[in-house]
Amino acid sequence: MPKSTTFIANQQRIFNISKENNNNFQSLVNLFLVENNQHRSFSCLDQTIRRLDFDFYNDLLPIIAKWASDHTQIKSIEPLQAGQTSSVTYTAAQARYILANAFFLNTKPGYGNLDLNELYNSLSNDLAIERIRCLIEYFRLSSMQNDDRLISIERYTYGHELPDWSKQKKLIESSKIHITTNRMEDVSEAQGFVDFANRSIHIHRIIPSATQEEVLFSCCPEAFLSILVCDTLRDDEIVILRGCKRFIDYGGYGDTFYYKGHYHEQNPTYIQDILILDACYFDYN
Repeated sequence: MPKSTTFIANQQRIFNISKENNNNFQSLVNLFLVENNQHRSFSCLDQTIRRLDFDFYNDLLPIIAKWASDHTQIKSIEPLQAGQTSSVTYTAAQARYILANAFFLNTKPGYGNLDLNELYNSLSNDLAIERIRCLIEYFRLSSMQNDDRLISIERYTYGHELPDWSKQKKLIESSKIHITTNRMEDVSEAQGFVDFANRSIHIHRIIPSATQEEVLFSCCPEAFLSILVCDTLRDDEIVILRGCKRFIDYGGYGDTFYYKGHYHEQNPTYIQDILILDACYFDYN
């Protein structure tokens, strides 16, 4: 892993797209950074776009291409290594720049990979299509957002600071516990919520799957940056994401997950934190 990186494969690439309202799926495929020997149909991406209720190719694709080509937003960062407490901060515009390049397959791996080929070419069509649809909605809504909003990825290593929880006898006050039967994201007064993560955040890949963590990241696509930035979590580490805005509403879970629409915020200025921790017991394989 290099000491510093931008995660962008071709940092001079300009994604030229026609403004003559005659773009189509081939116009999009022509923009992809794909090796000459890699012939792919991108069938799930094609199916997703066919289901949209707006003119993606002429109304949104040129905007995504503009964002991906705006290399003034490029930022070199030092990835967050295991065993070190440190953080990285992006603006919303810088995050969108990386995600727009990921859309065109123009990113390179960090600790994990934002390669969308596994969604674009999946045989598990339904989940792939729903996750792609979430990303497209993020782009559609992004043009209405504050580009200067800050997104921070904070890694905390506790080491010997952690107590032996098996010997703790202090009771938790019942007044501090609130039970809800709704989705945990629907508790709007909470300061944040937990991502019951894999120790490699989001398994360091984007695949057609919809665990709690994967649903969360599809609804808050800026969280995908932590896949690139964060080394595998140790038992005494957590990551906190601050400023990752929720864009998507959803239904279902696992095989039944589906894109429901854009998320209607009760308080647009309030963004909940995401606490990422490995959900498994210590010393598993």
